Amino acid sequence: MFDMSYGGVTKSWRSAQTKQCCNPGAITQPWLELHDGNEDAKFKFNISFHQGEWTWGTWYWRRRPWQMPWKYYVGCSNGVLVAKRASSSPPEYYLHFVTIGECYQQLPPWDQRVPFQCAVISSSHKDPDFRNSEMIVLTGISHPAFVYYKQQAGLWGGYEWIKEYGTIAEPHCYDHKSKRNFFMRFTNAIGYKGKFYALSLQGTLAVIEDARITALGTKRAAPTVHSRHFKECLLESDGEILLIFLISTKSVHIVDDVEVFRLDIGTLSWIKLERLGDRTLFLGSDCCMSVSASKMGCRSDCIYFRNHKDEDWCAYDFQKGISQCESDAILPQDLPFRLNDELQSEK
Repeated sequence: MFDMSYGGVTKSWRSAQTKQCCNPGAITQPWLELHDGNEDAKFKFNISFHQGEWTWGTWYWRRRPWQMPWKYYVGCSNGVLVAKRASSSPPEYYLHFVTIGECYQQLPPWDQRVPFQCAVISSSHKDPDFRNSEMIVLTGISHPAFVYYKQQAGLWGGYEWIKEYGTIAEPHCYDHKSKRNFFMRFTNAIGYKGKFYALSLQGTLAVIEDARITALGTKRAAPTVHSRHFKECLLESDGEILLIFLISTKSVHIVDDVEVFRLDIGTLSWIKLERLGDRTLFLGSDCCMSVSASKMGCRSDCIYFRNHKDEDWCAYDFQKGISQCESDAILPQDLPFRLNDELQSEK
């Protein structure tokens, strides 16, 4: 659970000739926009758990299934899931602690006028009960740019949402006639050692501490090769922040290139990696994670991901490129779980 991260977002390029970018001499790159072919599933974090794992992970002292009050997950980091109950009006949000007895906690009411894109949790250490952790919700808009989950003043104060409005201009591409495009809009983020590292829609890196933007990266986070669109994923791997691009150069339905970058924390710059070493990355449609190849018994220096069109698993090898593979061939057959979420009879 502590190795899982949000599944990222998919972006498409707009034409470089568009009038959205109208600062002559300063803007040389085209505009980016979010791309998602399935609007109904947009930004929803769907995970199917085995019945046995649900029973053990929530009420481990009871040998019976227990129904959760939600259907979708909208965030996952540092071992805590953020869930949404869409059937209620207005929708309710929960923190789901799958590693301790206190299984979930309802969050304060959410302002329905503000989009809830994804929730990100940061902790200075592995903190399963959330006491020393912080959380922000990315909105995908500039007003507010993100919402901070903060404890109210007082010894027994509860928690509340604090809106933080974007006041920093997007440095890589903007429309000076529109406030919507002028200010930074965050669409992806990761929590790391008590801070948040967020990417704007246009690929600008921002460091968020105590609900304030304290630093900006100078280099735009985007693939180095020409592409029609790409999916970007942020995850923590072996003590590093990695940025992975699943790139579609010809068809928007097919991934035909992959690039991996490591964040240099000191300079806030992205350094391209030519190999992963003893690491294997899994990039699903809604979540991603990094594992030790030697401990799991899978291929090292490899990235497994789902293709856009047919949702089949593909493998990217830094030396051989992309190839299709069966889910049963990814992990050793003697492991007590599978990637296709089949219910195991031995449970």
